Amino acid sequence: MNRRHDRQRWRRRRTVWGCLPARGYTQLPQATREHRRANARSLALRAARDHADLLAAEAGIAARAVYPTVSRLVFRLSSDVFGATATLIAAYTADGGLLWHVDTGDEWPDESLITDHLATAAEVLDDYFPTASAAEVSGEDDELYAIDLYGPRGHP
Repeated sequence: MNRRHDRQRWRRRRTVWGCLPARGYTQLPQATREHRRANARSLALRAARDHADLLAAEAGIAARAVYPTVSRLVFRLSSDVFGATATLIAAYTADGGLLWHVDTGDEWPDESLITDHLATAAEVLDDYFPTASAAEVSGEDDELYAIDLYGPRGHP
């Protein structure tokens, strides 16, 4: 009778979980499991930061291909049904001089090379980009973001 009861229990588990539980499986103590989960979370967060850093660097490389002296990009982030999107608003030199602005009438050549990387970096890691003062850049109340592009030795 005990054997029959075990078979029914195994059938129920197979139906609920889709597979048989492994026999002889020992679980780690709860403290160890929580420690390993915390380590996995910190590794995942570090990997997301590294990935966002690489995407931001790619955006900087694409921006410097057009304007070699660009040091700061200001952009707007929004989202639609396809995910995050970025719109380039302004580009500045290291001393704060305006190189390009969306309201000047000039079109940035192939802006998507920059904005695609910025939007993906924002999707990968929330709050990755610092906010910029919208009043200085566009005069509107939009929420704008900025990225400072640094040279190989950490200088603009």
